[in-house]
Amino acid sequence: MATLEERVQKLEDIRACEQLMYQYEYYLDHGYQGDGIASLFVENGLWKITGVGGTARGFEAIKKHAKGLGAAIPWGQHFMGVPQVTVHDDGKTAEGRFRLLCTINMIVDGIEDAYILIGDYKNTYEKVDGEWKFVELIGDIQKSAPWDKGWVKASVTKEDF
Repeated sequence: MATLEERVQKLEDIRACEQLMYQYEYYLDHGYQGDGIASLFVENGLWKITGVGGTARGFEAIKKHAKGLGAAIPWGQHFMGVPQVTVHDDGKTAEGRFRLLCTINMIVDGIEDAYILIGDYKNTYEKVDGEWKFVELIGDIQKSAPWDKGWVKASVTKEDF
């Protein structure tokens, strides 16, 4: 049986991984801050969003990708929920899953409109110098559509911003 200290450390690690996801959300919703987003990853971290998003690996690529997203998505509110974080027994690696409900203004074919996105995130984490970082942040946007039409009538896929 784990000691009280080990159990508290695991709870603190779980909470730190959750907070990392919420910090990611903050950087997205406050101007797609590339430096901030990149700071959440290990040096060669992978940021991949399928459905509506794209892929970037490493600090510079993540910063560039955030800039492209910011140009295509001038406003957004990402709501992360249902966190499920598992810290591995080594205390240095973890996995996490989150649900996403997102409202955004997105520019498609030169026209800005309100959109809704729904999906899942599945992440891997590593503790580097006592601080949790994303190794992989993988989002799967399962439904995306203009707000006024909904995903049944007008589903959208766009992966290259």
